[in-house]
Amino acid sequence: MTAQPSYLEIIPFELHPHVAIIRDLLGYTSNEPEWTDPDEEDDEAYLRSLDPKDWKTHDYYAILGLKKLRHLASADDIRRAYRRKLLTHHPDKRRAAGERVKDESHDYFSCITIAYEILGNPTKRHAYDSVDPLVVDDSVPTVSEIKADFWGSLRGFFARKARWSKKQPVPGLGGPWTNLDDVHSFYDFWDEYDTIRDYSFLDEEDKEKGEDRESRRAIERQNRIERARRRAEELRTIRQVVELARSNDPRLLAAGKAARDAKAAKRQARLDALRQRREAEEQQARLEAEKLAAERAASEERRRIEAERLRKEREQTRLESRRERRRLREIVVERHDHFVLVDPQPTDPGAERVRVLAALDLICQRLSNTHLQELNNQLEQISSVEEARSIFNSKHQEVQQELQAPGLQFSTKTSNASSTGTSAPSTSKYPPEVIRTLIKAVNLLPAGTPKRWEAIAAYVNQHAPGTSISAKEALKQAKSLSQDDVNLRKEANEKAFDSFASSVRDSDAVKNVSITSQLEAEADRPWTVTEQRALEQALRSFPTQSTEGDRWQRIADVVGTRTRRECMVRCKELAEQVRAKKAALSAAKTSVPNGTIKPLANASTKSK
Repeated sequence: MTAQPSYLEIIPFELHPHVAIIRDLLGYTSNEPEWTDPDEEDDEAYLRSLDPKDWKTHDYYAILGLKKLRHLASADDIRRAYRRKLLTHHPDKRRAAGERVKDESHDYFSCITIAYEILGNPTKRHAYDSVDPLVVDDSVPTVSEIKADFWGSLRGFFARKARWSKKQPVPGLGGPWTNLDDVHSFYDFWDEYDTIRDYSFLDEEDKEKGEDRESRRAIERQNRIERARRRAEELRTIRQVVELARSNDPRLLAAGKAARDAKAAKRQARLDALRQRREAEEQQARLEAEKLAAERAASEERRRIEAERLRKEREQTRLESRRERRRLREIVVERHDHFVLVDPQPTDPGAERVRVLAALDLICQRLSNTHLQELNNQLEQISSVEEARSIFNSKHQEVQQELQAPGLQFSTKTSNASSTGTSAPSTSKYPPEVIRTLIKAVNLLPAGTPKRWEAIAAYVNQHAPGTSISAKEALKQAKSLSQDDVNLRKEANEKAFDSFASSVRDSDAVKNVSITSQLEAEADRPWTVTEQRALEQALRSFPTQSTEGDRWQRIADVVGTRTRRECMVRCKELAEQVRAKKAALSAAKTSVPNGTIKPLANASTKSK
């Protein structure tokens, strides 16, 4: 069993206002002291001016004497205030006091009853408090007001709206030194803000006035739409003010500026690091460039010294070669008179002199200075002309055998030779002059030249008078020469020499022939790549308009390894090759109709 309480609890009990009125009319008296509220005001003039028809425009808190407490008044405060009004303004009380009361339906006492019905009902009171014109302030601060006084213009706004927040408690606006996390929490709360305001008190029509159920439903539907519109407008206004506050909040502005400054500082630090790295790289590159320049200068100096040494050696070699050739010429020409006196009755002294001079020229061209010196020493020690002639002819044969060494030659074999294993001379239908011109054209126009064989044929037709050869025949003849060139070249050279000897045999100039200048000149040896480059550079450095001294002598000094005459001859040869090549190409273009020339690869394939 549960224990009984050891004392009696006193529960205060307050009678209903209507019961209190009945008891008062019956003359019941109570020793209980009458309740009074010092804040309660009884504005009788205001009460008597009220019209029950305009009940929605009345101040219900003022009617009950609670205009100071208003929404802060409790339910007990409202009941006590209503009871006091009943005891004072009830029509029966007023009649008992001698006041004349007319129609009670139009009496101001109905306004007191309506005020209590609204404020005494929590739902209706909440609807009235939501639109109470004396308490609810729906004013919105402007942008200029927010910028001028951020804290003063927004603190009251958020405090008024915090009363109607569905979620409690509501964070405050804070101050200038509020933590940034609290500031973000404040704005996050207001971004999700939802209101509990009820706009039903502002309904234009009362659904109870509807004549039937459909009318009442239609009125209620229209009222709900209007309430939702007002609520959405309220939330939209609050969102706009929140965005204005966020964009003008000095705390967020300072934080944003600090973030931007930090980002700019970080970016500047990155740029400074990049600039320093670039400067370091440029410094390193500059040092490397200076080092390379120094190495290049040292290399150029070494190359210059080496080139100077080689030039001096070549000059010494050239002088020695000229001296040895002069010695050989004196022995053969002046001392032994071309070895003509060996034969007491020579058949053709002129031809013999020409042959000896040609052999002398060939020996001087092919032998080195050391071999020439040995030959001269050997010939000077011999007093017998016959023995000297024998040694000279023997050396000439050795040189001719060396000339037969494989090089850029054409080697041919006829069909008979391929079957028997022996070589046979080529049976070309063209004379040796045409063959030599063809070989020269082949060497002059290398592979890769556009319309090569047409150009070669045009070159041969131009430089070999009386000859008409086509591109196909030129290609065929070149292939034939590639099979049997050694014997053909030998035969052509012999015929050319016989032709030259026969043309000058009976000439009086043979008797007085002198090749001193030819022997003193440098041998016709091939030009190296270095010499060719030096010649080209010298030609550019000393053009034809140059008037400073002997132009060709200055060019020869730049080349270093060639004489003045050799530079002139080389320049003329190059110019002639260029002119011949251009002429051959031009002749090929004009002599061959368009569309009749086949590509070189196709022609070669077909000839095979």
